[in-house]
Amino acid sequence: MTMSERGQHDAVAIAELTATEAVAHFRDGSLTAEAYASALLTVCRANQDLNAFTYRDDARVLEAARDADRARSRGDVPRDLAGIPVVVKDNIDTEGFPTSASTAALKGHNPGCDAPVVAALQRRGAYVFAKANMHELAGGGTSSNPTFGAVGNPYDRARVAGGSSGGTAAAIAARMAPLGLGTDTAGSVRIPSAFCGTVALRPTSVGGTRYALDGVVPLAADLDTVGPMARSVADLALMHSAIAGAPSPTPARLADVRIGIPRQHYWEGLDTEVERVTRAALTRLQEAGATLVDVDVSSYLPDTDATFWTLINAGMREDLAAYFRRHAIDLDATVVIDAIASKDTRRLFHLAREASLTGAEVATARGAGRARIGAAYSAMFRAHGLSAIAFPTEPLVAPLISAAGDTFEDEVEVGGKPVSKLESLIRQTRFTCALGVPGLSLAAGVTAAGLPVGLEFDGLAGGDVDLLGLGLAAEAELGRLPPPDLRLGS
Repeated sequence: MTMSERGQHDAVAIAELTATEAVAHFRDGSLTAEAYASALLTVCRANQDLNAFTYRDDARVLEAARDADRARSRGDVPRDLAGIPVVVKDNIDTEGFPTSASTAALKGHNPGCDAPVVAALQRRGAYVFAKANMHELAGGGTSSNPTFGAVGNPYDRARVAGGSSGGTAAAIAARMAPLGLGTDTAGSVRIPSAFCGTVALRPTSVGGTRYALDGVVPLAADLDTVGPMARSVADLALMHSAIAGAPSPTPARLADVRIGIPRQHYWEGLDTEVERVTRAALTRLQEAGATLVDVDVSSYLPDTDATFWTLINAGMREDLAAYFRRHAIDLDATVVIDAIASKDTRRLFHLAREASLTGAEVATARGAGRARIGAAYSAMFRAHGLSAIAFPTEPLVAPLISAAGDTFEDEVEVGGKPVSKLESLIRQTRFTCALGVPGLSLAAGVTAAGLPVGLEFDGLAGGDVDLLGLGLAAEAELGRLPPPDLRLGS
């Protein structure tokens, strides 16, 4: 092995560490934050073809890592994320980096301060590693971005990483960074995590417990939330504690867990390999003591779907302009939308503009509608004594990247039938958003072709810590996926 090859081998070994593991090494002196950052940057440079980032400043990264090492050498009380880098989706404000939402019209938008979710992580010692590529303006599920390039899937570079937080998921899966922030409106942290073999939490987004949305370019504010992304549930818990001030979860005792299985919709029309992998994962959890219960979701699912489409159309029609006004950004939202390079996203915004929605309909969806579906969902949990419901995060494996770019009319084959690609990507995940409940996606395993498959657990509003506790227990049984081929050359 040459010196160069040995250095790259060492870099991969270091980059494999999760945030929790890296912090333990920092504390016992076996690794410095600078050495960790250097290893990650080595992996980044060798895998630039993934197009995971829109903006990165390597000198700034190394200086932030050295600052953490200097603080530790002075004997400062170490914070629990001290020296840990975080990838931030390009629609979340970060001081010193543009926030472009990966659309050309916002490339010159340089916010003067960090979004509250970023600042919360920095107060615990983390620092911004890079801005992550994404589906343009968060309006799609592939992250095939014409402006910054399509984000590739580390497990098969011909396939999409998922979206809209695809750059964050790809970077974490490729061991470029241990932690990341995405946003989720219809599934946008969970979809790419399922396709890239990582974990993600869509936190509760109704009531007073939701993450702050200040400094986030919106898609539909009623449904939007920031969500943490990582390679382990323990790392998600670290981030959730830092952002929400939540206590650390303890692993659930699977013998005490009752998991609802909604056969209707969620377990119908699946890719055969997705169904095989997720059913096998549930069997393992059942063998470890969990009780699986068939549940009927017909009391709320149709109304939840209607609420989702009302709120997303209203948000895509109104919220970008409101964001520009609030932040004194001298842009016309209509002009920005008409200039969207992604054909699928531009069509979605235009359809929202054309949607026949009254103010009364939107108000009902926001108020009585969400209250009604939330009550029906909670009643199902009470009736069966559930800890969570479980379903495949995605009904399909990651589709191939379309060389011509995505269109609204694109179809994919699922279960032997051609179906709308857009509808398939958000088929499972959108209901969680309308309900405003927490959803946790973790790796269920891989297909025969080696493609990751996600399993999602949804809980009750406000039950994020309990859901993370279930995730810790489930991950201990299912394990984490092996790394993809990082293609480090000499």
